[in-house]
Amino acid sequence: MNLKNTSKHKLIVVFLSLIMVFSMTSCGTKEATIVSGSSILPMPTKKVEEVTVPANTNEVKFTGVLTYISTEDKAMHYVDIDTGSEYEVSYTGSTDIQDKYGQILAASSMKLGAIYDVTCNKTSKAQKIYGSNDTWEISGLTNFECDENDKKVTVGNKNYKYETYSTVLSNNNRIAIAQVVKQDEVTIRGKDSIIYSVTVDKGHGYIKFTGIDTFIDGYATIGRSQLLSVTSNMMVTAQEGTYSVELQKGGIVGAKTVTVERDKQVAVDFTEYTEEAEKTGAVNFMVTPENAVMTIDGMEVDYSQPIQLSYGTHSITLMANHYTTYTEDFVVNSDYQTKVIDMVSTTTATTTSSTTKASTESSTTKSSSTTVASNLTEGYTVSITEPKGASLYVDSAYIGEIPCSFDKKAGNRTITLSQSGYATVIYSISIANATGNLTYSFPDMVERNASQATTQANTSTTAAQQTRAEQTRAEQTRAEQTRAEQTTASN
Repeated sequence: MNLKNTSKHKLIVVFLSLIMVFSMTSCGTKEATIVSGSSILPMPTKKVEEVTVPANTNEVKFTGVLTYISTEDKAMHYVDIDTGSEYEVSYTGSTDIQDKYGQILAASSMKLGAIYDVTCNKTSKAQKIYGSNDTWEISGLTNFECDENDKKVTVGNKNYKYETYSTVLSNNNRIAIAQVVKQDEVTIRGKDSIIYSVTVDKGHGYIKFTGIDTFIDGYATIGRSQLLSVTSNMMVTAQEGTYSVELQKGGIVGAKTVTVERDKQVAVDFTEYTEEAEKTGAVNFMVTPENAVMTIDGMEVDYSQPIQLSYGTHSITLMANHYTTYTEDFVVNSDYQTKVIDMVSTTTATTTSSTTKASTESSTTKSSSTTVASNLTEGYTVSITEPKGASLYVDSAYIGEIPCSFDKKAGNRTITLSQSGYATVIYSISIANATGNLTYSFPDMVERNASQATTQANTSTTAAQQTRAEQTRAEQTRAEQTRAEQTTASN
């Protein structure tokens, strides 16, 4: 680059390679030439911006993103944030280099991707290089999403714009902004609402799974950041680092330690985990009335504690005095689930039958209305207190490390517990549309080297299970009261 101090001429910024000799230019414009070297990747060619040099000055100032520095050649490369022009400047030991807080910096400690205010003399030598006070910097960001059509970047819940010349660096190399994925950890720098620099601090690689036929339709955990279903020919994008990777289906668990390197693929094989194990799940029955006699697949059972059943379809029958016999075929497909059954009282049925006529006659004089149950769970939470230290996933979404809580919502929810050194387990809970907070305490995790046929649900009734039973019954009662109030109001 050559800077010429005259009121009659204009400054011409020329890109030269590090081994080229700086040359003088009196007027006119030139096409930008990219600095040579592996650290500077080709960019779209653009005409160099012309900058008018005021009379009686030997200085030219610009604000730019540092994209390359050679301490051996004492040369730096910048991209002007205002124009997109690219500048190559030289520096010496006397160059005044400071961060934005006024702390003196060595050239070797300057950060690529940082934005600096640069002052040069007419021979392109930098006199002052200060960290820009007019710009901002945010580090440690993930979930980076880019919309190239609108030149928009979304990070979390905040949106930014970017320019076509905004600089993106990974391993000190210039890359396209579309190459940044949500698994990457980045630092963004900009001014106002525009991003001028993106630096990938932690990039991503790929995990290729092989020998996983045994685990198809099961699930995989990668560290604490990802929980996903296992499919054939599976390959997962993951942030660079070392992870504990675990596959589980039924009673079969496979675990490996995998190191992911930036932009590289690593294969992890689970062929040795081929042992077939009986898949079983525990069912916690909540029955009204409590003295009903239960048979499953023709055999009478004691349901005062969770019952261990094989995966698949089972036939259930319930009988009790003054109640209509209850029959149902149900499916066991998880490690733990709660099943609530309310038998129909024959007394209630008779009463209901005797009042049908009166209700029908009444409907001729009153307009009919439909009562829609309101959402009674809004504003309440579900807290998980045990097992402490385990990672909690609700419907495959990571919540946090137990103890923690999530928003209460009526319906069936899948609870997944994962902890290093222990077998991952899944529970199914049913949350009634009722007011009040809920607290669940699940059994302790089982070490991975323990018998895989043993699950947390095999134990006798615990205080935690009793608590769940009481909570479920309380929810049922509140729901019934609410329905009764709504029916009364509608009449």
